Amino acid sequence: METLVKKGHCAFCKTEIRSTLSQGPHPKTKAKYCPNCGAQLWMVHDCGTPLRYEDRYCTKCGEPNPIYLDNDPDYFADPVEE
Repeated sequence: METLVKKGHCAFCKTEIRSTLSQGPHPKTKAKYCPNCGAQLWMVHDCGTPLRYEDRYCTKCGEPNPIYLDNDPDYFADPVEE
């Protein structure tokens, strides 16, 4: 089963947010939020690497992502209703 995030849906409110997920963090605020529920989707790590909420670790420095969703089945195992 494909995850909500991989299908372009917010893991919190299940809204379709493919364009928001693909945009990256805002250059000034260094973050991006779901337009429906306000959950943080993107951030810029201390080392300058943009991280999405499903990235477990920073790919540059290896530190944990503070906004990581974890492997909570409530987020990742929910089927997307077509």
